[in-house]
Amino acid sequence: MTRAGLAMDTATILHADLDAFYASVEQMLDPSLKGKPIAVGGGVVLAASYEARAFGVHGGMPGRRARALCPDLVFVGGHFKEYQRLGDAAIRVLDDFTPLVERISIDEAFADVAGCTHLLGTPAEIAAAIRRRVRDELALPISVGVASTKHLAKIASQVAKPDGLVVVDPGTELAFLHDLHRPGRVESLRRGAGDRAERIASGWALSQRRPQVAPSARAQEGQT
Repeated sequence: MTRAGLAMDTATILHADLDAFYASVEQMLDPSLKGKPIAVGGGVVLAASYEARAFGVHGGMPGRRARALCPDLVFVGGHFKEYQRLGDAAIRVLDDFTPLVERISIDEAFADVAGCTHLLGTPAEIAAAIRRRVRDELALPISVGVASTKHLAKIASQVAKPDGLVVVDPGTELAFLHDLHRPGRVESLRRGAGDRAERIASGWALSQRRPQVAPSARAQEGQT
């Protein structure tokens, strides 16, 4: 199968995103913080662990409000050189699998694995291997979404959190996006990926309603 054919039949775009990155690094550096609600920052929360998020604490929240929501919240000052070092190391793991890596922040990147599946396995197997290496080498959790487009892969990685893998196979995109709005989704997903997902889902729905083009018209379109 050609690369173009593989891209049409298989989801080959990965979005890898380190989970609660700053907070996870702090818990890795100080094991006594593991399992505890922590926040990086002081006057303002820069990042919150999943334990803190369960109380409604999130990045950008005033520290006083965060303490009111979670009285046991532990504030840490942050190790920004470590964040950069570990973020770079995670991206290098992706680089070991494919040269087609697009870093979009300190802790996340897209990767196109269409050209290396014949050597390294299916996109889902590659994603699982990336997650294992990041966990084994850096002791950090990372979630990966696999889809046919960047937008969908990013949403899939959010659905996979924390520390998971979600694959959106071609042909299942609309059902996947609609499922984001079912009861029980975490509030952060509804506020973030859920809103974006609704816009993308609308675009997919419109594309499905496009009128069919007669064969002769398709031939003419191809000549323009």
